[in-house]
Amino acid sequence: MGLLIGIIRKRFLTLQKSNAAWKLQLITAAIAAAQNSANNLLQVGTDYQSETLIAKKLQERQYKLNSLETKLKQQKQMIETQISEYDAEIKSCDEMINNNVQELFSYKAA
Repeated sequence: MGLLIGIIRKRFLTLQKSNAAWKLQLITAAIAAAQNSANNLLQVGTDYQSETLIAKKLQERQYKLNSLETKLKQQKQMIETQISEYDAEIKSCDEMINNNVQELFSYKAA
C-alpha cells in the first residue's frame, strides 16, 4: 500500500514542481521586460528637462515599473522556495518507494 501511495504522491509532486517551474519562467520573462522598459524610459527621460510634465510622467512610470519588478522578484523567490520544497518531498517519496520495493522483495527468515 505504501508503494502505491509513494508513486502517486511522487507523480503529483512532479506535476506541481513542473507548474511552478513554468510560473518561474514566466516571472523571469516579466522581470526582464520590466527592466528593459525601465531602462528605455530612463534613456528617453534624459532627452527632456526634469521639470517638464513629460519628464515627470516618465519618472512616475519608471517608479511603477521598478515597483512591479520588486514584486515579481519576491514572487520569483517564493516560487524558487516552493520548487526546493517539492524537490525535498520528491526525494522523500523516492526513499519511501525504494524502502517499500526493498521490503517487498527481501527474503525474511522465519
